[in-house]
Amino acid sequence: MPDRSTIAPTLAPTHAGRAELGAIVEALSADLDAVSARLSDAIHRHLGELEEDLRVWTLQSVRANMGLIVTMLREGTPPSTAEAPPEALAYAREYVRRGLGLETLLRAYRTGQRELSRIAMARLQPTMPEAEHRVEAVGFFSDWMFGWVDALEHRLTEVYMAEREQWVRGADAMRAAEVRALLDGSRADLAGVSKRLVYELDRHHIAFLVWSDDADDDAGHGQARFGDMEERAAAVAQALGAHGVLTISEGRHLACWAGLHGATLAAKLSEPTREPGDDGLRVALGSPGHGAEGFCQSHSEALRARQVAKLGRGRSGWTPYVDVALDALTIHDLDEARRFVARELGPLAADNDNTLRLRGTLRVFLEEGASFVRAARRLGVHENTVTYRVHRAEDLLGHRAVERQLELRVALRLARLVLPLEPDAA
Repeated sequence: MPDRSTIAPTLAPTHAGRAELGAIVEALSADLDAVSARLSDAIHRHLGELEEDLRVWTLQSVRANMGLIVTMLREGTPPSTAEAPPEALAYAREYVRRGLGLETLLRAYRTGQRELSRIAMARLQPTMPEAEHRVEAVGFFSDWMFGWVDALEHRLTEVYMAEREQWVRGADAMRAAEVRALLDGSRADLAGVSKRLVYELDRHHIAFLVWSDDADDDAGHGQARFGDMEERAAAVAQALGAHGVLTISEGRHLACWAGLHGATLAAKLSEPTREPGDDGLRVALGSPGHGAEGFCQSHSEALRARQVAKLGRGRSGWTPYVDVALDALTIHDLDEARRFVARELGPLAADNDNTLRLRGTLRVFLEEGASFVRAARRLGVHENTVTYRVHRAEDLLGHRAVERQLELRVALRLARLVLPLEPDAA
């Protein structure tokens, strides 16, 4: 599509046309305030999403732009060299602050352009009866305005996008600061916090974390994945029956909260939403809680559920705290958990295929009520095989499996998190 600013010189009006156009420019110059008000009215009339209190911003921007147009036309300045006046730049930034899209800003300029062309045509008709000269002058003015708007749109787009990026970063930082102060217990004005976060605290909440193990290993990849994490957070909130989700970035994972009025969220945790999918993203969830205390407690549980999930080396993409609460408690001090496993299992904690198999068999044996028959059926092996493995494990332990059974079962459960994973089958 050709740039209309390059077409304009070829359509330059004749001497008579230039004279008439000059008269129109002077007429616009003498009536700038009224013309600017008319353009502002047209913009607000055609763009219903603009609030009434934005009208003063619109008028200031239009008035500055009209002054620029008249000056450039009077001096014969090419429209492609137009620079947006400060009022126009401020107007673009105000659109960002009000959450208005760039396309709305550009529509406002196109609406003003059309209205100004109508004004110019109306002013030309009574002063220029010759149709040929009138078409010539209007064509020149129309093409000049297209070139002028094209030049301004480029600059306004740059300003709008830069302001939006800064605004988003600032909004994210503000939201993160509010949430962290709330988690630290240093925010008492819950109504004010709710308003600033645009998230109601006086209801039930489920906190959850979204992350990718790949992102943990690669900082650059992690930054690229935050868009995917935001999408997953929205999907999780929808699956939980919540309307919207509050998210903040915490290192390389996304901290999220979904809320509803009522405690119906609790049942949602066990619904078949556990499949991780093929995007490599994982989710850890806290338990439902009410108000600010529930907001904080659920987040704390989500953090502990994530710790268990990460130690579990990818066993599941969906980890509710309620499913791993015992594991979370026992690995609160990871070093002490490893010492406990080593102390209780002794040689049975060794990292080799044989002891891995013995640990797995002993764990199933105890889970099945110390029954060789049920353990054999579950493992899919002969009863004598289970008997041999259990006795061999007892030799390594130095005592019978039914002695210190509680400690032994906890140690075997912990071993799956803090030691290499044993195979699930025989």
